[in-house]
Amino acid sequence: MSERPLPQATVRPERRLTWAWLVPLAALLLAGWLGFSAWRARGTVVTVIFAEGHGLKVGDPVRFRGANVGVVREIALGEELETIRVQIALRSEADRLARAGSRFWIVRPELRISGVEGLETLLGPKYINVLAPDRETAASRLREFVGLDDPPVVASIAPGDLEIVLAAPRRGSLSRGAPVTYRQVRVGTVLSVGLSSDGGLVEARVHVLQPYRTLVRAGTRFWDAGGVRGEFGLSGLQVEIGSLEQVVAGGVALATPPVDEAGPAVRTGHRFALAETAEEDWLRWTPAVAVGSNLLPPGAVLPHPLRATIEWRRGFLIKGARRRSGWVLQTPRGLLGPPDLLTADPDDRAERESIHLEVAGRAVPLTPAAITAAAGLTRLDTQVSDAVWPETSVRVAETPEDCIAVGDPAASPVPLAASRLRADGARRWVVDPAVSLDPTWHGACVLSRRDGALVGMLLIEDERVTVALVDAGVTGGGG
Repeated sequence: MSERPLPQATVRPERRLTWAWLVPLAALLLAGWLGFSAWRARGTVVTVIFAEGHGLKVGDPVRFRGANVGVVREIALGEELETIRVQIALRSEADRLARAGSRFWIVRPELRISGVEGLETLLGPKYINVLAPDRETAASRLREFVGLDDPPVVASIAPGDLEIVLAAPRRGSLSRGAPVTYRQVRVGTVLSVGLSSDGGLVEARVHVLQPYRTLVRAGTRFWDAGGVRGEFGLSGLQVEIGSLEQVVAGGVALATPPVDEAGPAVRTGHRFALAETAEEDWLRWTPAVAVGSNLLPPGAVLPHPLRATIEWRRGFLIKGARRRSGWVLQTPRGLLGPPDLLTADPDDRAERESIHLEVAGRAVPLTPAAITAAAGLTRLDTQVSDAVWPETSVRVAETPEDCIAVGDPAASPVPLAASRLRADGARRWVVDPAVSLDPTWHGACVLSRRDGALVGMLLIEDERVTVALVDAGVTGGGG
């Protein structure tokens, strides 16, 4: 009987995932994540070179618009012991500050005539303040900056601002940061004061804000308005004192002659002579020069809304007084404003003979024949003010666009972004409730930021804010 070979078993390894490999893989991923987090937490590191340290320490904050955006990491002496090199780490979301045009300075307690600056650093730590560059100049990234010895006189110079040069035989009371005023309203700042290139004159660089650049014409006169001046004559002693800031820090005042004598508007770099005192004729000049806003294109001007109040009595047995206030605008074809102001029927229970309208302190008759209504606005055919808004600066708008609201001349215009406006299909734009506008803005003018044209007026009714768009039939304007 033959023997058959026994079968042999074949060993085949089973392929399966072993959990042992997951441990180092997880550790590798964790290490990578921790490294990335540490790199992000490190932020953008830049070096700022200062002439003095002013007690700055490692760990002191770096601030932008009052918020901490970085920290001082290292302080070292510069080459030849002439400077201080400060290494700061900006948080990742603030890395856009590390661009050409950014300005850094150390905030410390300083007593100025306008107030005490850096008072919080008396008890707390010093800190570095940073001012962001203009968008047009913030192109290239930098890793090293030269810090400022003092805070900048002006935060920024907008494209529409004006910079001129004043020349005088002596410095007088001029100083860096001194105010430039028109009728005691600040319109600019003295940027610097120094000798001319040949040493024959003192030159002051002056910055004029864009809203007021229309005041500076070829015939404009400037004089030193700082200090205290006295004159003794037969009538006694006469003392002329400016504002406290002008007395201590000096200052410049300007006056512009009537429009027909003022000459053309000037450009940046124009030179003027600086007089020691003002002549009597200069102080009597009252030119009708419109001023604008830095929220509008250069050359665009602001309207002059008029305060209007309508009063009436209502009731039968118990009579009560009612009143409503807002803003109206003088146009060539009459007053333009909200329907609830320019109306002969403010209330269905109003006594006709008790209705009174007052505009800019003047009583204005309300006759139904003089009232024209269209869309959400009303025109009253009357002339109250000589400050007439031209029909060429009125435009019919169709879709929401970036605008500003102009009400009280003493208040700053309020920006209205297009994203905050919603068309409701009834010649109105609904304003987002997030835009804070109280009833004192009722009737405020709404201007387009694109061309400065009037496109509507604010209506505030039951806490709902809308823009009533102008209609060509009411204003005479076009699209």
